[in-house]
Amino acid sequence: MKKRVAVLLSVLIYCSPSVLMAQTKSDSLQTIDLKTALKITLENYPSIRLKRAETEAAKFDLRATQTNYIPNFIVQGQMLDGTSNQVRGPFFPNEGMAIPVSGGIKPNGYSATSTWTSYATGFVNWKVFNFGKFKSAVDASRANLVAMQTDYQNEIFQQQIKVSDAYLLTLMANDMVRSQQANLTRVGALRDVTKAYTKSGLKPGVDSSLVQAEYSKATLQYLEAVRLASEQQVYLKELMGFKSDVSLLLYTTIYTSQQPQAFDATNEYSKNPRLLFYKSVVDANEAKIKSIRRSEYPSISLIAGSWARGSGIGDKQNANGDFMYDKSFSGGVGFRPYLDWLVGVSTIWNVTTLFKTGNEAKAQRQITTMAQERYNEETLRVESEVERARLRYAAALEAARQAPVQLRAAQDAYQQAAARYNAGLSTIMELTQTFALLNRAEVDAGFARGNVWRAVILYAAATGNLDVFIGNLN
Repeated sequence: MKKRVAVLLSVLIYCSPSVLMAQTKSDSLQTIDLKTALKITLENYPSIRLKRAETEAAKFDLRATQTNYIPNFIVQGQMLDGTSNQVRGPFFPNEGMAIPVSGGIKPNGYSATSTWTSYATGFVNWKVFNFGKFKSAVDASRANLVAMQTDYQNEIFQQQIKVSDAYLLTLMANDMVRSQQANLTRVGALRDVTKAYTKSGLKPGVDSSLVQAEYSKATLQYLEAVRLASEQQVYLKELMGFKSDVSLLLYTTIYTSQQPQAFDATNEYSKNPRLLFYKSVVDANEAKIKSIRRSEYPSISLIAGSWARGSGIGDKQNANGDFMYDKSFSGGVGFRPYLDWLVGVSTIWNVTTLFKTGNEAKAQRQITTMAQERYNEETLRVESEVERARLRYAAALEAARQAPVQLRAAQDAYQQAAARYNAGLSTIMELTQTFALLNRAEVDAGFARGNVWRAVILYAAATGNLDVFIGNLN
C-alpha cells in the first residue's frame, strides 16, 4: 500500500504544471511576463496579421484610385499582313475589336492579294474636369482605409484583452494547484499520524478509514486542478499564436504581491476601439454614397494625339483599275504619312446611368443605415459593459478585503481542531471539516486576488483604455 501511495505521489508531483514547465525535454521553455506576452501576440496571432494585410491592401487601393488624376497616355504600334477589300458605309466596333474598313474599292469586288501595313500612335486623354467624381472616389477609398485601420487596431486591442485575461486565469489556475497541493500535503501528514495512532490503539480504526477517504478526495481535487491549469495554459498559448510544443513559465510577482492601484472609474468610453471601428464603417458607407452620386456626372477631357502609317498598297492604279502592291515586308511597314496630329476637347455623358446610380445610391443608403444601427447597438453594449465593470471592480475589491479574514479564521480553526484531535478532545469528523474549510478559504483567497485584476481588465476592455491595466504592471 505504501509503495502504491509513493508511486501516486510521484505521478502527481510530476504532473504539476510548474514541474512540467521546468522538466519537459521535448518542449521549449519560455519565461514571459504579461507585457512580453502582449508583444508576442501582436506579431504571432493570425487574425492580427490578417487585419494588417487588409490595411496594407486598402492603402494600395487608395493609391490606385488616386492615379485617376493622371492623364491616360496610350502608345500603340502594329505591323499586319492582310488584304484590303473594303466598301464604304457605316462601321460599328465589336466589343472593342475593330478590323480596318478603309481602303481602295476593287472593280471586281475582291482581291486575295495581301500586303504589309504598319501603324503607330500616341494618344493623351486627360479628364481635367469631372464634377468631383475623382475626388469622391478618392474620399471613399480613404474612408475605407480608415475603416481597415480602425478594424486592425480593434483586433489588436481585443486580442490583447483576451491574452491578458487568459494570462491571469492561468496564474489563478496555477495558484489553485498550489492550494490543492498544500491541502494534499496536510491530509497526507494527518493520514500518516492517524495510521500510527490506530496501530497503537490510541485512535479507533474508523479514523484511519475516514482520513484515507479524505486523502483520496484531496488527490482528486489536486488532479482536477492540474488538468484545469494545463488546459488554461494551452488556451493562453493559442491566443498568443504559439505552437503546442512551447511551454510557458509565467511571472507572478505583481499578481501575488499587490492589488491594482486605485483608478478613476469614469463612464468615458469614446475611445473604445470597437466603437471607433463601427463609426468608421458608417463614415465609409457615407463616402460611398457620395461617390455613387458623383458618378452620374459627365467628364470633360482634353485630348491630343499623333500617328503615322505605312502600307504596301500604292496610291496609283494599273490598267485594270487595281492599286499597285508592294508585297515585301520593308515596302509595307515603312511609314508614308506621319506626324499627323489632333487636339481638342471631348465630353462623354451616359445619361441612362442616372437610373442605375439612383438605385445604387438608395441601396447604399440602406447599407449605411444598417451600419449606423450596428454602431448604436454597440454603443448600448459598451455603456452596459462599463457599468458592469465598475460594479464588478467594487465587488471584487471588497471580496479581496474579506478573503484574508476568511483565510486567517480557517487557519485558526484548523490549528485548533488539530490540537483538540491530537489531545483526544474531538473526533476525526470535526478535524476533516476544518480541512475542507481551510482548502476552500485558500482557493477563495487566490480567486479573490485574481478577480480584482480581472475586473480591471474588464473595465479596460469596456472603456478601450488598456493603459488602466498595463499601468498597474509597472
